[in-house]
Amino acid sequence: MEERKRRNGPRGHISKYIVSGVLVLALSAAGGVGGAYWYTHSQAGTVVTTTTATATPTSASSAKDASSIASKMSQSVVAITTEEMTTSNFWYGSQVSSGAGSGVIMSSDGYIITNAHVVSGASKIKVTTSNNKTYTAKLVGSYTKGDIAVLKIEATGLKAATFADSSKIKQGQVTYAVGNPEGTFANSITSGIVSAVSRKITISLSDDDSSSSDSDDNSWFSQYTSGRSQSSTTTLNVIQTDAAVSPGNSGGGLFNANGDLIGIVNAKSSDSDSEGLGFAIPANTAVKIAKQLITNGKVSS
Repeated sequence: MEERKRRNGPRGHISKYIVSGVLVLALSAAGGVGGAYWYTHSQAGTVVTTTTATATPTSASSAKDASSIASKMSQSVVAITTEEMTTSNFWYGSQVSSGAGSGVIMSSDGYIITNAHVVSGASKIKVTTSNNKTYTAKLVGSYTKGDIAVLKIEATGLKAATFADSSKIKQGQVTYAVGNPEGTFANSITSGIVSAVSRKITISLSDDDSSSSDSDDNSWFSQYTSGRSQSSTTTLNVIQTDAAVSPGNSGGGLFNANGDLIGIVNAKSSDSDSEGLGFAIPANTAVKIAKQLITNGKVSS
């Protein structure tokens, strides 16, 4: 009996040790698996949350903002077509020549601002809004030396542009040019930046208006109308932009990143070797002239 106890004694202790060791290993393994599961899922949860919270909504918001801004700008810009009677042809008598440009809605009741050279000499002026409604326009007043004119159409509920303070624009900020390039592609939008805040260009004037050149008398700037008689010149202080503009954009809007008007497009480079040289009359200047034309029919010097 004593011998059997002695034999069983150590063996019993060893069995206890083995069982204890197995339990420890099992608990360790379970703890390791559980810890790994918790760590993996907690980390994965963080990544998913971050991705969902930042990437997806930002992308959708940006697309919505861009679409809203485009709609805001295009609704406040109109296409302008003109007819002009000419009597200079000896053989054929009076003839009608046509022109095209753009304009910006100043007020919901039908006042529209454009360039003086767009409507200069016109016997008939038609305005087409972004919803394709066409109106006969009346010339309220024109200030050739500032290249600004105001039209009036009989309409209500128009979407007027939001005019920004053009004195606060900065070089390098985003710009959008909206207009009727080539007199065919109404409500076209192009983008760029403010290349320079203040430039001086000298434009040639006549009753019909003509071309423009920079202040150093280089001959590579022109108004969108060309080939007409010249008589005098005036110098304009303008915003320079590299947003693409074409004949027909004249009188249209130059907008900032929020879709607010900062200028009225009026000139571009006519040199075939030059690109990205467009100009716009600052909104502050254009509005000041327009208000005088509406109130007095003329601009006091």
